[in-house]
Amino acid sequence: MFDKSFRKRLSVALALTTSLSLTACGTSMPNAGPLAGEIEQAKSVSIVHVTPDMAAQMQTEAHDRQQSEITAALNHLALSQAANDYRLHAGDDLQISLWSFSEGGGGGGLGVDPSQSASSPTMASGIQGTPLGKFQIDASGSVTLPYAGRVVVAGKTESQARSAIMARYKALGILHNPDVTVRVAEGHQGVLVTGATGQPQIVPWNAGGVSLSEAITLGLGNGTTTLNENSSSSSSSDTASTNAITVAVVRNGVETDIPMSAALDQDITLHPKDKVIIRKRPAVQVTMLGGGIVRNGLLSFAKSPSLAATIAASQGLNPNTANSTKIFIFRQHYGQKPTLFTFSWTDGDGLAASQLFPMENNDIVYVAESPIIPVARVLNTIFQMAEPALIARP
Repeated sequence: MFDKSFRKRLSVALALTTSLSLTACGTSMPNAGPLAGEIEQAKSVSIVHVTPDMAAQMQTEAHDRQQSEITAALNHLALSQAANDYRLHAGDDLQISLWSFSEGGGGGGLGVDPSQSASSPTMASGIQGTPLGKFQIDASGSVTLPYAGRVVVAGKTESQARSAIMARYKALGILHNPDVTVRVAEGHQGVLVTGATGQPQIVPWNAGGVSLSEAITLGLGNGTTTLNENSSSSSSSDTASTNAITVAVVRNGVETDIPMSAALDQDITLHPKDKVIIRKRPAVQVTMLGGGIVRNGLLSFAKSPSLAATIAASQGLNPNTANSTKIFIFRQHYGQKPTLFTFSWTDGDGLAASQLFPMENNDIVYVAESPIIPVARVLNTIFQMAEPALIARP
């Protein structure tokens, strides 16, 4: 964690910014905060001076890490247990037809008047077919069929259900060489596509399988709104909002996330009952602080920006207050000591490094004020006089 004294001072500085602006005799005063020297003296942080070579290396490592994560996600989906034939469930609707073979003059199939078979060549001999209709599997897992009665089919594949029904009709002895066709008319084997789609869709399963790109295409429709990364997730004019579009495949309770581009480019085979969740949310959010920046606040990006792009998104440095030799980035990884990255702008290396340095989610950029700004001296006094409750606020 950061030095406790520094956290208290930073909290007070942010809380009093508005108050100072309103009491400055009608003039607008910059957002104040800790001085550059105070930041560098913070305890319990690792201080790293960033050079262009270091920033380039970090950029390469960030790219390789992202590609590795995508590859691992694709491998997980590819190596998942192969999809088995769909098993019937209670509530599924089955379209069932009954067939039999007649050697001529001996009558027709089930439901066919034998008196008609003698006058019709097609019905007098050969294969006779009778559509029995659509039957829903009840709560006990059975379908009730003409003459055959209740037949348990839940938990069986279409082929196994066909065999069970055919065996029942053979046992009845009312048909010569009976055969059955079973097809799932409506079932639970579709792929649910939901999330930022406008309207959830169930993409029907087919024997040839469904790919992830097909499910996304069918689920999104025209996709105009969903595929627009630049739509704002906040109505606040103080917050830049750009969203990344990601796809999560939920299989057997395990969620695998991949970028939309990979989901559409790669040949990813889905399984029956997979869920596809499309999300629009920032990939990286960066907090901008300090009187040396034009606009403080939370910035959102669809992909990792450079430090230079982040500063530009916050409308750049404040030419009246920015101490351009003192720009800091706070980075905290879970379970690790926080890191304070610093940039030197006096020799041009800072600018070169800022164009390469990759920002990460939850980074904090602090641009210090010039030490000569009177507000800094005012805040130093307020730090000592602020109410204990305000100072102790985390």
